[in-house]
Amino acid sequence: MGRIQSSVGLVTGIEIVDTVNQLMSVAAQPREALAGRQKVLAAQQAAVTDLTALTLGVQLAIQRFKTPTLFSQRTTTSSVAGLLAATASSAVPTGQYQFVPVRQAQTHQLLSSGVVARDQALGAGSLTFRFGGQVNQGVSLDDLNGGSGVSRGKIKITDRSGATGVIDLRFAQTIDDVLAAINASDEIEVEAVAAGNQLRLTDSTGGAGNLRVQEVSGGTTAADLGLAGIDVAADQATGQDIVSLFNGLELDRLNDGSGLGLRSELADLEITFRDNSAALQIDLNPAGEPEPRTLGEIVDRLNAADPARLQAAISGDGQRLVLTDLTADGGGTFAASNPMTGGVAEELGLTNAASGATLSGARILSGLKTTLVGSLAGGGGLGTLGGLQLTDRSGATVTVDLAGAETLDDAIELVNAAGLGIRAQYNTARNGLALVDTTGVAASNLIAASGDATDTAAKLGLTGNVAADQINGASLARQVVGRNTLLSSYGGGEGVSLGSIVVTDSDGNTGSVNLATLEAETIGDVIDAINGISIGIEARINDAGDGLVLIDTAGGSGRLSVSDVGSGTTAADLQLLGDSADVTIGGQPAQQLDGSTTVTVEIDAEETLDDVVAKINELGRGVTAGVVSQASGSLRHHLSLVSGTAGKAGELVVDGSGAGLSFQDLSAAQDALIQFGSGPAATLFTSASNRFDDVLEGLDITLTGTSLDPVTITVAQTSESAAGALQTFVDNYNKLRDKLALYTSYSPEAGTKGTLFGSSETLRIDADLSQALTRQYFGAGEIQSLAELGVTINDQGKLAFDKTQFNTRYAADPQAVLEFFTDEDNGFAVEADAVLERLVGRDNSVLVARAETLSRQVEVSEGRIDAWDDRLDRQRERLLTEFYRIELVVSKLRNSLTAIGQIQAIPPFTGQN
Repeated sequence: MGRIQSSVGLVTGIEIVDTVNQLMSVAAQPREALAGRQKVLAAQQAAVTDLTALTLGVQLAIQRFKTPTLFSQRTTTSSVAGLLAATASSAVPTGQYQFVPVRQAQTHQLLSSGVVARDQALGAGSLTFRFGGQVNQGVSLDDLNGGSGVSRGKIKITDRSGATGVIDLRFAQTIDDVLAAINASDEIEVEAVAAGNQLRLTDSTGGAGNLRVQEVSGGTTAADLGLAGIDVAADQATGQDIVSLFNGLELDRLNDGSGLGLRSELADLEITFRDNSAALQIDLNPAGEPEPRTLGEIVDRLNAADPARLQAAISGDGQRLVLTDLTADGGGTFAASNPMTGGVAEELGLTNAASGATLSGARILSGLKTTLVGSLAGGGGLGTLGGLQLTDRSGATVTVDLAGAETLDDAIELVNAAGLGIRAQYNTARNGLALVDTTGVAASNLIAASGDATDTAAKLGLTGNVAADQINGASLARQVVGRNTLLSSYGGGEGVSLGSIVVTDSDGNTGSVNLATLEAETIGDVIDAINGISIGIEARINDAGDGLVLIDTAGGSGRLSVSDVGSGTTAADLQLLGDSADVTIGGQPAQQLDGSTTVTVEIDAEETLDDVVAKINELGRGVTAGVVSQASGSLRHHLSLVSGTAGKAGELVVDGSGAGLSFQDLSAAQDALIQFGSGPAATLFTSASNRFDDVLEGLDITLTGTSLDPVTITVAQTSESAAGALQTFVDNYNKLRDKLALYTSYSPEAGTKGTLFGSSETLRIDADLSQALTRQYFGAGEIQSLAELGVTINDQGKLAFDKTQFNTRYAADPQAVLEFFTDEDNGFAVEADAVLERLVGRDNSVLVARAETLSRQVEVSEGRIDAWDDRLDRQRERLLTEFYRIELVVSKLRNSLTAIGQIQAIPPFTGQN
C-alpha cells in the first residue's frame, strides 16, 4: 500500500499531515518529558566530566610537590660567561667550582705542497689517507711510571749558555705535549725527543755551562718525566726509564692499542712443560667470571691455572711477561702456544723460546713515542729482522744488526749509533721510517738494502738506491683495527650502525647477521657472528690491520657478496657492501671482500688538482677536500684535506708520496681540554666537542673560549622551579573554583540555577579542598601551612600566591620548605593528594562514582527515548494509513453516488411495438 504523497486529502480535503502531526504531538508528550530529563542528565554529565578534569589538574600539580628535586634545583653562573657556561642538576652540591678552559676542540686539517696550476695534470700516482695509525704517536702521561702518571706542573731547564726557560706542563696530556712545550720555548736552545722509554735533551748553544733540569715550586714533574737530577757538562742528557707494565694497566693499552683477543669459554693458551706432563690449557675469560680488564687480572689467572706447575709475573724491566716452569726437567719443552685459532700467545708475547725453566716474553708495551715491531704489517709483525746494509753519500757502508729491535725506536737508535753519515727518523707521513744523509757530499748514492736473508730493508720499507739525500720509507701499516676495536669508534669515530646484513658465498648460500639482536660492541663480535652463520665465508682482520676481510671458502662459480637489509647501513659502515674481488691467497686464486678503512685515491696521468678534489669528495669517506690558492708564488695551489670527525679521534694519516705531494698540518687534531680544580689534585678532562658532560655528576660544562686563567662556576640553589610549580597549582585550583561557581550558581531574580546546583559532589569538593588548603600540617617540620609560604585563600575561595614571600622563606630555610611539601607521612603533598584521590581517584572516588551513575542514567534514558521514537514512528505510520483508507472509502462512496445519480428512469411498458 503506497504512502499518500499530498499533505491534503484529495477526496476529503482534510489536512492529513497537520492532523497527524497534531495527534502525534499529543502522543509524544511522555517522550518529550524523557528528552528533557535526558538533556539535564547530559549537561550534568558534561559538568562532572569538566570538574573531574580540572580536579585532576589540581591533583597532578600537587603530586609534583612529592619530588624532592623540585625543591633542590640549581642555577649556575660563570665568572667569565664568554669562556665557560654550565648547567647543573639537583645532584650537584652548591658551591663554587674552578675550571681552566685550556683549549677548544679542533678538527684536523692538512695542506699539501704546492703545484703550479690547479688545472695542470699531476701525472699518474696515488694518495692514501686513513684515521689513526701513526707510528710515532705519543703515549698518555697517565700510563707512565707504572700507572702513577706524571704530576702536572712546571719545570725549569737551563741550557749550556746559562739561559733558562720555565716549561709549563700543567695541561700536558701526552708525551707529545711535553715535547712540544719544551721545543717551543724561546728562552732556551734545547731540543727534546723521545728515545725509547726515556726523554733525551740536546743542547745546541755550544756553551760551556751545565745542561740542567730543575723542579719549580717544589713540584715533582721533572722527576715523573725521568728528568730530575740532570745537571751535566754535556750537550746531551738522557732521562730515566719511565715506561713499564703494571698490574692496573688496561688490556686495551697493550700491543699499541690492539689489546687481547680473548674468547669466551674457549682456551686462550696452551702450556707444555719440561717434565712432559699433560699440556695445560688456560681459559683467560671463563664463563661465570668477570671479563678481565687489566694486565694484573691476566697474571692472576695465569698463576691460578696450575700453581704447582706454572708461575707468571711482569719482568724486572717492566716490558714483558715472564713465565716460569716449576716442574722438574724431564727433557720436555717449556712453551706457550695457541690451542686453536686465535692469537693470544702472540699478543702476550709468549711465543719466544724458553731458556731452561724461564720463558721471557716479547715486549707488549711500546715506548714513549714509537710502535712495536709486532704491531706493524697490519698486526702480523715484521717477523725476524736482521742486517740492514746502509751506504751514505760519502760511500761509507755499514751493516746494522736489527735482530734485537722490538720497536721502531730500537731500529732508529741502532741505525743512528752505527757511526754512519745517515740519520734514521720517522717519515713526514708518520706511517713509516726515513733515512736522511748527513754527510753533505754526493760521492755515492744513498743506499739501503738487506744485509742478510731476512729481507730486513724491504720489511722496514727502506729499500732504495737514490741520488738524493733522503729515502722516504713506505707505509709500515701499523694495525689500527683489532678484535677489541669498538664499533662505536670505528672509521674515525663515525661508528657502525647496529643493523642486519646478508652475506652470500660463491655457491649462493646466504646467511644473515643482526648486530642489534647480538648486542655487538666490538669488531670481534662481528667476526664471530659472521663466522657463526655456517656458510662458505671466513671473516677476520685484514692483512693491513685496518678493517675486516671476508674470504670465500665455498669455491663456487658465483660471487661473494654482502648487502644491507632494508635501509640499514651496517655493511656500508664496515666498508663491506658489495661484491668480492679476485685475489691470490697462498698462490691460489680466491675471492675476498676487503673492508679496509684506508682510502687509496688513484690519480690518472692527465688528472688535475681539481680532479683529485672531486674524487675525494665523491668517496664520502669522512674527509673533505678543497684547493687553497695563495695570492702569489710559483707553487701556490695546495690540496686541503679536512677531517670530518672533530677532535683527536679524527686525526688523519695522509701519504701523498705516491703523487709527489707532502702534507703538513694546518690545524692539528685536538680534543677540547679543561682543568678542574688546581694544584696537584687538579684533573684534566677532554672532549671531542666543546661540551663536557658530568664533570661532576650532573654538572655539564660548555667551552666557548680559552684562557689559562681560572673561571669560577657558581652553583646555587634556586627556588624558581618550586615557585613555578606553586603558581601552576594556584592557577589550576582557581580554574576549578571558577567552574564550581558556574555549575553551582543560583539567581533568584532570573530564576536560574547552575547545572550542578545543590549537588553533594560539588559541596564535597568545596569543603574538602578548602579544608586541605587552610589546615595546619603538623609533624612535617617548622612550616605548618601554605599561608606561611605565600599561598592564601580569599572569601571567594580562590587562591593567591605571593612569590616574594615564598622566595624569602625558601632562602631562609630551604630544608623546611622541602620537608613541608615532601615529608612522606605528614607532608602537604602526601595528605593533599590523599584528599584529591578520594575526590577524583580511579577507585570509588566521589567524581568518578557520580560520573558512572550519570553515565548509566543517560544510557537508560537514551534507551527509553529510542523505544518511544520507535513507538511514535509506528503510530504515525498507522495514522497515515488510516487516513489513506478513509480517503479510499470516501472515494468509493462518491463513485457509487455518482453512478447512482447517472441512472435514468425506465419508461412504463406500453405493450406497443
